[in-house]
Amino acid sequence: VRKELGAIPPFGFFDPLGFIENGPYGDARDNFEHYRGVEVKHGRIAMAATVGMLAQQTSSLAGYISPSKDLKFADIPNGLGALKAVPIEGWVQMVVVIGMHEILIKQREGKPPGDFGTGYFGFPVEEGSEKQKAGLNAEISNGRLAMLGILGMFASEIVHGGEVLAEVKDLA
Repeated sequence: VRKELGAIPPFGFFDPLGFIENGPYGDARDNFEHYRGVEVKHGRIAMAATVGMLAQQTSSLAGYISPSKDLKFADIPNGLGALKAVPIEGWVQMVVVIGMHEILIKQREGKPPGDFGTGYFGFPVEEGSEKQKAGLNAEISNGRLAMLGILGMFASEIVHGGEVLAEVKDLA
């Protein structure tokens, strides 16, 4: 597992607490595949969240998020403030969609962690090719950076009293 995708400079293989060797999912290979799958999934979510956080700073959907409550998308604050502003019915819908995705979309047997058989945005890539390896390494690295990035955005919002990306608002 020390030479798997994602073991890139400057750290290479990084497991200071020994989760791979001593984890609860079986042998080192099983532990690695579980943790890598989780890392890829959270990286993808963090990349979407980071792009979403940046997009909501510049635009808002037209229309109503809840017509029955006369609540428009424009009335929903950006960032963490949206957690309190979105009605419970909206959260239930999101949880159901995410839950259905978790139930229906499964890891393909015998494939690298994170391979759900949905392709690479419709572009065919030869299995095991250098192009595929470079793309997967980039996805893992970008996911790691996005996880730190979204946490930094949340921390910045808390530090600045609920203002999202206060440091860059004057740059636009």
